[in-house]
Amino acid sequence: MCVGVCSNKLKQDCAACVCEMVYVPPLPANVNELKQRVTIALQTVTQDMLHRVWEELDYRLDVCRITGGAHTEHL
Repeated sequence: MCVGVCSNKLKQDCAACVCEMVYVPPLPANVNELKQRVTIALQTVTQDMLHRVWEELDYRLDVCRITGGAHTEHL
């Protein structure tokens, strides 16, 4: 469902992609169930996970600055 949203490295750093926790089959039947899944998924995010994601984003931005914005999808 969330293919391509999180890179493999970012998924490992996050322990589990929040969107994958929300959209695991069976899909939410209604908006209230979707809201409940999002709330539960976000409660699993730790400060350490956020720190690792921030470090990964900072690294990717550095690469973009260094390469002048060249194609860096492989990162």
